[in-house]
Amino acid sequence: MNLPPISPRARLCLLLAAALAGASCSRQEPPVVSSARQGILLFGNGSEPDNLDPNIMAAAVESNIESALFEGLVNIAIDGQGILPGVAERWDISPDQRTYTFHLRSDARWSDGSPVTAGDFEYGFRRVFTPSIGCITADSGYAIDGSYDYQNGRNPSADSVGVRALDPHTLQLRLGHPTPYILYVLGLAPMMPVPKAVVERFGGGLAPGTPWTRPGNHVSNGAFMLKSWQQNANVTVVRNPYYWDRAHVRLSEIRFFPTDNPDTEERLFRTGGLHITYRVPLSKISSYRAQAGSGYTVTPLLATWFVPFNTHRAPFDKVAVRRAFALAIDREELVPKVLHDSGTPAHSLTRPGTGGYTPPAFADHDPALARRLLAEAGYPGGVGFPRVEFLARNSGTDALMAEALQQVWLRELGIRVEIVQQEPKVAINSFHAFDYQVGISGYFYSMQSPELMLTTARSGTPSNMVNWSSPEFDAAFSAAEQATTTAQHTAAVDVMERLISEEAPYAPLYFLNQCQLVHPLLKGFRGNPLQQIDWRELSLVSPP
Repeated sequence: MNLPPISPRARLCLLLAAALAGASCSRQEPPVVSSARQGILLFGNGSEPDNLDPNIMAAAVESNIESALFEGLVNIAIDGQGILPGVAERWDISPDQRTYTFHLRSDARWSDGSPVTAGDFEYGFRRVFTPSIGCITADSGYAIDGSYDYQNGRNPSADSVGVRALDPHTLQLRLGHPTPYILYVLGLAPMMPVPKAVVERFGGGLAPGTPWTRPGNHVSNGAFMLKSWQQNANVTVVRNPYYWDRAHVRLSEIRFFPTDNPDTEERLFRTGGLHITYRVPLSKISSYRAQAGSGYTVTPLLATWFVPFNTHRAPFDKVAVRRAFALAIDREELVPKVLHDSGTPAHSLTRPGTGGYTPPAFADHDPALARRLLAEAGYPGGVGFPRVEFLARNSGTDALMAEALQQVWLRELGIRVEIVQQEPKVAINSFHAFDYQVGISGYFYSMQSPELMLTTARSGTPSNMVNWSSPEFDAAFSAAEQATTTAQHTAAVDVMERLISEEAPYAPLYFLNQCQLVHPLLKGFRGNPLQQIDWRELSLVSPP
């Protein structure tokens, strides 16, 4: 999918042309109006998706498309809180809360008309944890018995994963421990069914990136199905005629636009090319905030941005060096200056309030101590410090924050890091392959549970991008999973957050807030911490 870069002006023209395509509009009507008449939603979606395989999706922009194409056992309501029936019309929970039995509806169908079965879920769930698939968000489902050991090669048999199709309409899920948030896990990618026959036909059972996800091959079971994918232009999905709840789907079509440049996206919105944006340019936030009726919204998300240190690569193999870099950062001063409404200063990995948990207060800004630690590590005043590359995505706000941090470390530590920018998908791969020294990245944990964020520091998890391992941390993680009281759970999570502060494999930076622009013709949209959209709730007002 690697294509030559195009200019911002060319990208805007391309996106406008894609928005106009098929809209049957007059010269007086912008695309948002003409498309609304036809029930076509024009959706700004951040960047080009890497793939449309729900078992390996990693990015939020892919998750938006996936949620329109696929449906899990349950659905998450548009408020991000409620659990609604999905393919499973009901479920039973054992007294020990470790066995869930899901009863699938008989009218669930794939977009090719074939029935969705319990075997499709069994196949999809096992595929998520298959080591060769390389799903970096698989850790969200580690509560499923045997899944961690299977993905990490401790048990080579897929049969060891605690999911069983008892018959075509009954699926049993066995957990390693009671997991209050498990239904949220089951309502989101990667825990989705896939059509085994289609996936296997294109060789995707044990390998990612096969042609089964391309237009013409792709088969899904959600409210929409894939119509087309024009690279660097749009992904278009249309109403699935076989979806069991099709009577409540109000949109006829959704066009997802890969507007990775926020200025291009804002201009597209302003000129009538989008009903909703993925973000708002930092330079425009204050003006939209002050403008009544602008459609400006801010939603706090369960997502933490941080500085990850590759703990197996010098000089960040030294705790003192990592802590020096972390302690030099004044988040309260830096984050509002750079990000405005789109970030809230983070003093922990877990956002306060997640699952009712509030992290302890840690002293995380002390430039004098940072300089002493750096001297103790053998680099007084930064003298003799080796050349360091700072990895950042070349889109969104990461590059701006990288430049701000570059100045902080030069001023406080006498160290100048060299910023290296990569395309978002390339950067993600670099972080997870440990092919970097230090950088800026983030993690969406998408469930009301601190453990989902803290998997980023657990040994052997795909989301651990710092190559750090701590037996004490892992023990606390297990204790949090198995806690039977709030006090036990809080105490275990406190230990994990303390270790992050003391050993600094990550330096928390900010909690992400999503700033968006929503056109008044779009109804039913509600921002929520999970970024979850129930597409059945959205509609477009047909203008007079």
